[in-house]
Formats: sequence, structure tokens, C-alpha cells
Amino acid sequence: IAEPQAEHPRLPVYPDRLWPPSAADIETWCQPHRKIFGEFSSSSFGDFQTVFDQPQEYIMELTFNQAAKGVNKEFTVNIMDTCDRCNGKGNEPGTKVQHCHYCGGSGMETINTGPFVMRSTCRRCGGRGSIIVTPCIACRGVGQAKQKKRVMIPVPAGVEDGQTVRMPVGKREIFVTFRVQKSPVFRRDGADIHSDLFISIAQALLGGTARAQGLYETINVMIPPGTQTDQKIRMGGKGIPRINSYGYGDHYIHIKIRVPKRLTSRQHSLILSYAEDETDVEGTVNGVTLTSSGKRSTGN
Repeated sequence: IAEPQAEHPRLPVYPDRLWPPSAADIETWCQPHRKIFGEFSSSSFGDFQTVFDQPQEYIMELTFNQAAKGVNKEFTVNIMDTCDRCNGKGNEPGTKVQHCHYCGGSGMETINTGPFVMRSTCRRCGGRGSIIVTPCIACRGVGQAKQKKRVMIPVPAGVEDGQTVRMPVGKREIFVTFRVQKSPVFRRDGADIHSDLFISIAQALLGGTARAQGLYETINVMIPPGTQTDQKIRMGGKGIPRINSYGYGDHYIHIKIRVPKRLTSRQHSLILSYAEDETDVEGTVNGVTLTSSGKRSTGN
């Protein structure tokens, strides 16, 4: 046997109470829903104004070194903030506001629609509880005005291109997205940096030292004998600070061997002598030919 359905399924049925329910019963049933939706009824547009009042976004240009080492950079922003003239009250300084008699100063009005009792934001004062007779000439009674402010942005060391930070400005917040310029010297890979170091043929063959530009200082690099082109030399801890952990990245130096385009007569003779003794040459060397005995000799 099917159970009898309530005549009004949208409202709860109380067996010990008469139907239709009284205004007090409806008020009790609506209270939880009003608690939820009442949060959005503190102004003429409710708190939806706060929901859509998102922080403004700005772009800040940084050099490679500024992003790697960190910097405090001054920045100009235009934001809507509390009006300085009326201190956010909306009325002209020295004037008074009138008590809203429509809602009794509560900012909420009660509407009776038959058995239902509803409370909503006061249509006359917009939820303020008072009426502004003489609006502020700076903000026109809104309580907020557009302001140009100079703020100091602390750029953390190790920030990367495209990263965004959130920063309070007055009573508001802004988003700052960093755009990091490319460096003519360094290439970045996370916290590690890479650069090229050009050395001579003699340095590559015999070894020695060379000076390379580092992120923080000039670095003396030890060149081992027999260094090959594109060989990497790692300088531990000479990279960029790890922004989400401890320590620093590494600096990888890529060796490039500089081949001279012109030689002196003495250099030419020495290179020919060296070429005569080479045994692992694929192909030929200009100025050096094989003799009938299979040995190399200097050609005329």
C-alpha cells in the first residue's frame, strides 16, 4: 500500500501543527536558507560586488640579474581604494547622514507576502542604515575612489618568467606578474645557469686557467689539458637561489675553442710540424702530403 503523499511536498509537514502553517512556522523553516543567501544581501547589490571585485593584475619587467638576485622595485598602480576625503563614509566631511526611517536603521526591510515573511536589503538606503544627503565630491558617495599609488614590490630572488605574486596595497590587493628579459650571457634551466667560455687552441691542448663571467663575481676556471669543445665545467652553488627550497643551483660553463682565422709565419710553421706527427687524421691537411714511405712531409 502506497504511503500518503503530503499535500504540499515543498514545505515540511508538522503532524502536531495546523495547516496552513503560520507565519512563525514559515519563518522557522526559511531560517537556514536565509542564513545561506543572506550573506549576499549586505548592500544594494549584495556581496556580489565583493565577489566580482577581484584584485587588479599588473605586469612588471625585470632584467635577468634582477630576477636571479632579487630586488626591491618601485611600481605605480591605479587602484580603487578607500576615499581619502571621506575615509570611505561616502558623505562630504563636516556633513551628517540621516537615519533611514524606511528600515529603522537596520539596513534590512521586512516584506509580508501572504503567509511568507521575507527580509531583504533596504531599497532606500541600500543596506547602509542611513541616507547620505551630501555625497562626497571626490567619490560621489561611493566611499571608494581611483587612486595612483607608488608601491615597493619585493621581488624574491630566483623568480621565473610568468610567475605571479599577490601583494596588499592599502586595503586592497593586486597581482603582479613578472616578465624576465633574456640575458646576453646566461641561459637558465630552473635554478641552474649556463654560459659559454671561449679559450684558445693552446689552452685546450695544454690546459691552464681562464676567467669567466659569473652571476655574482668573476670566476677563475681551471682548464684541464685536452679539453674538448662543448665540454661542460660545473661550478657548484654558483647558480640561482632555489625559490621553493634551500641552497643554490649550479653554473655550467660550456667550453668553446676559438680557432684563429690568420696565422703568423712562425705559427704556420709550428702547426705544419705538429701536423706531420699526427696519426689520427681523417682526410688530408693542406700543406702536408704523404711520402712514398707512408710518412707525412711538408709540401712545397
